[in-house]
Amino acid sequence: MKISVILGVSQMSLGIVMKAFNALHFEKKLDFFYEFIPQITLLLCLFGWMDLLIIVKWLTPWQGNESRAPGIVSVMINMFLNFGAIDTDTTDALVFSPNVQETVSILLLIVAVCCIPTMLIVKPLIIFQKMRKERKELEKDDEGYLELNDKENQHENKNFAAKQMEIQQDVNITHIISGDDDHEDHGFGEIVIHQLIETIEFSLGTISNTASYLRLWALSLAHGQLADVFFEKLLVTMGLAGTGSPLMLFVLFPVFASFSFFVLMCMDSMECFLHTLRLHWVEFQNKFYKGTGYKFVPFSFRVELENEINNSTAK
Repeated sequence: MKISVILGVSQMSLGIVMKAFNALHFEKKLDFFYEFIPQITLLLCLFGWMDLLIIVKWLTPWQGNESRAPGIVSVMINMFLNFGAIDTDTTDALVFSPNVQETVSILLLIVAVCCIPTMLIVKPLIIFQKMRKERKELEKDDEGYLELNDKENQHENKNFAAKQMEIQQDVNITHIISGDDDHEDHGFGEIVIHQLIETIEFSLGTISNTASYLRLWALSLAHGQLADVFFEKLLVTMGLAGTGSPLMLFVLFPVFASFSFFVLMCMDSMECFLHTLRLHWVEFQNKFYKGTGYKFVPFSFRVELENEINNSTAK
């Protein structure tokens, strides 16, 4: 179970790092500073800390003192409910002393909580300020355009009214293309909603996605127990405790081996492959893959032949 969680957090961290590479490649500084950094910080402050506690607990010798070993789940629950407080009467600390572990837990919790408003608020505000600035610059350009044409028309004194109407129409078209207040508010509202959805999805998804990796542990545990049931029922109960004859064991052992091979090697491998495929697609790729690229076009021999004929005819 613990190995599944460690591998899950490692793979999700890799997915977030892939998002950073995308942001650097497409030169999206906002995505890098206000999405990648808060997301990787949030993940490592909570579940990276949990993985560290798991490894420390593995490396700590508890011989003769197993009752003092703290439960990882209890430590994480106390991190949220009791701010990392440790009951020194029943358990020991994993990281140095109880005061040090409690202080580190509080600091990590504060940093993780601060990452959520950073992802939610900062990027939309910066985009909103850029939209306002671009709109003001566009208005200044339009005013200068009107003044320049106004002076030229007064100097020429030819068809002033008609040219002024034409200039005003050009300005209106420019405003329609660039976006007025309604278009700007509408676009900013979409940005806020998109950022809100992404923040909620990532914040809640860190818990559900990490728990999804426990499927591999649950499958191996269930199939291992099922193989143990085959052993108990076929060999122990029917073979040894029943007649106890070597002939009965000779007959039942191929049955037990066949069932065990089918369950552990065939069914278990297939189910683990399917769940691993889902973990790659959902828990890993949703960190960086958005699916907003080129529209999928299925391959068609007819289309390819028609294109080839058209190209030959054009030549």
